[in-house]
Amino acid sequence: MLRLAFALVAASATCAESPVMPFTVCEILRDKAMYEGKPVAALGRYSFRQDGRWLGEQGCQDNSTVPPAIWLTEDGNEGPRPPENFELDGIALSHKLADVRKRTSLAKFRFGSPDYDRWAVVYGRVVSRQGEGAKRAALDLVFRGDGVIIFLNQ
Repeated sequence: MLRLAFALVAASATCAESPVMPFTVCEILRDKAMYEGKPVAALGRYSFRQDGRWLGEQGCQDNSTVPPAIWLTEDGNEGPRPPENFELDGIALSHKLADVRKRTSLAKFRFGSPDYDRWAVVYGRVVSRQGEGAKRAALDLVFRGDGVIIFLNQ
């Protein structure tokens, strides 16, 4: 009986999903081809304005002419579903957020809501932008809905 219980615990431990690793906007932009078409937990400054929403950083270490931003595109049908037991790698998230905060700040607004800029992780699928849209951001992150946006405490 004890062996059966141990075997069940061991089997369930190997079947458990490991925590999802977050990747910063700069990490994703640095290797666009690796992330293209794949689901990812993207970390950055979540900005919400009249013309849209995006995750960004103030600067990446490359010399790209495209702003360090990933445009957020909501699609309730085609956006990827997060893993059933969605859990972020907390240690990696803490280290990466501290690093992003060193080179990126949240905007301060005289009027309106401080919710216009917040730290967030968004789970979605990376897609290259085409045409005029590519001048504002090289990539889209297609996400399922607000339920896959995780706002982080400051």
